[in-house]
Amino acid sequence: MITSRNGKRGYTVMELLVVLAVLGTLAGLSMAGFANFSKKEALDAGAAALIAGLRDARAQTLASVGGSQYGINVGTTSFSFFKGSSYNPAATTTSVFKFSSYVRASSTQSSFVFQRITGNAVASGTIDVYMASDPSVKKSIRVEATGIIDIE
Repeated sequence: MITSRNGKRGYTVMELLVVLAVLGTLAGLSMAGFANFSKKEALDAGAAALIAGLRDARAQTLASVGGSQYGINVGTTSFSFFKGSSYNPAATTTSVFKFSSYVRASSTQSSFVFQRITGNAVASGTIDVYMASDPSVKKSIRVEATGIIDIE
């Protein structure tokens, strides 16, 4: 800050530019941090929704809702909750959940169906829900032969 001959005080242009540069840098850093946080939240939400879908499919099968089996079909950008012993994308009872554009999934099995009475999975396997921009950042969901669903 400088003082002029007539006693008025003020900031130089250089001081104002330095303050603006510092504020711009801080804003840029906070935006990058927020973007990474948002992507991580999308990954957590996608994995949680898939786990909830698997558990719901098993619960409805055990409860014999509609006298049928239920399952989940896993795609790269979505998963589908379906009624019956196999996945039919044209069935009216199929519900589709789309992952965020930041999230993808891959699976050792395309579908996980649960058996009535026991709740066992017809096929066990692992589903990886991962960041589209960095596949090494992932959540692994394991469907055991007993029908138990765990996250690793």
